[in-house]
Amino acid sequence: MLLTNFVTIAILIAGAASAPQGTRKNNAKTNANLNQIRGNGQGIQAAQQRAGSGVKIVEKIVQPTAGDPTFLQFRVAMPQTITPDMGLNVLLHGDGGQSFFAMPNAKLDSNLIGVTVLAPNAPMKWGGLGNNRPDGPQHATLVKDLVKSVLPQMMPGFNQSRVYFTGVSGGSLTLTSAMIPLYGSMFQSGWLIMCGGLPSPNGIPASAIGPNTRIHVQTTTNELAFLKQSIPPAVTDLNQAIAKVPGVTPQQAATQFTFDGTPNGGHCAFDGQGFSSGIQAVVSQFSALMLNGQPARGITAANLAPLAQARPFGAAAGQAQNGAKTNGKNGANKN
Repeated sequence: MLLTNFVTIAILIAGAASAPQGTRKNNAKTNANLNQIRGNGQGIQAAQQRAGSGVKIVEKIVQPTAGDPTFLQFRVAMPQTITPDMGLNVLLHGDGGQSFFAMPNAKLDSNLIGVTVLAPNAPMKWGGLGNNRPDGPQHATLVKDLVKSVLPQMMPGFNQSRVYFTGVSGGSLTLTSAMIPLYGSMFQSGWLIMCGGLPSPNGIPASAIGPNTRIHVQTTTNELAFLKQSIPPAVTDLNQAIAKVPGVTPQQAATQFTFDGTPNGGHCAFDGQGFSSGIQAVVSQFSALMLNGQPARGITAANLAPLAQARPFGAAAGQAQNGAKTNGKNGANKN
């Protein structure tokens, strides 16, 4: 697949699985007037420089789910040639969309094509408004249909069984509370959960996690107050599901499902400097961290902790109450 030397912006209509009932009407109203590309190309030039030669940043807006009028905007760091060993690293940004526009995964890493997806509402918050993110299931369905129906049409031949997801802050809330529970069985490569997490109302089924699925949860020591409350029970959800996955020994689980909370920084500031640089520092080491199970140099501890032994912010994740509610303001600036 050869690309011309310019950024592509287009509108597509794609038919896929229907959206969950009960969310279409409200979200159609919430997402009204979001049928045009937002951001005016913000961050594309920097992302293109990061991606390097042989890759073009393509931005589109689609209606990925049949029966749901919601538009979904996304960017793809598309290689000039798609080969069968290429997979995806799909990133869901945090509240406000900063990581969507920055596209920290623009560089082709271990043949994983970077994709960023913009939350389909005006405030750019995955899962909607409020501490419980009620629109999470609908948003998760849109992302699932984007990956399963739209992207294979754009990039025929990529390895659809090699799809990883990266969550940033609010994006991690939707991954842990909706995407993994509902569609984890379709995407069993791996999940990088950064500076966020929210328990699922109904827990995570064991089928959502495969015997070879890689999961890493990354936090800092000085996280936002509401996330200090929501991340531990989200980790509990994951551990309860992992414990039911057949064929995974405790020894295997200790290195396959990991946690690190050692960086001494604020929200997502894994490098101790700031939000954007912290996210970039971790995503730049995605291959080492997620594919090879190695610590992120200059970020994590020398040895990643088993997720089963995780104690986020001193809380015993294994003892946290599943479905615990969060308090305080939901989100942070420039996520």
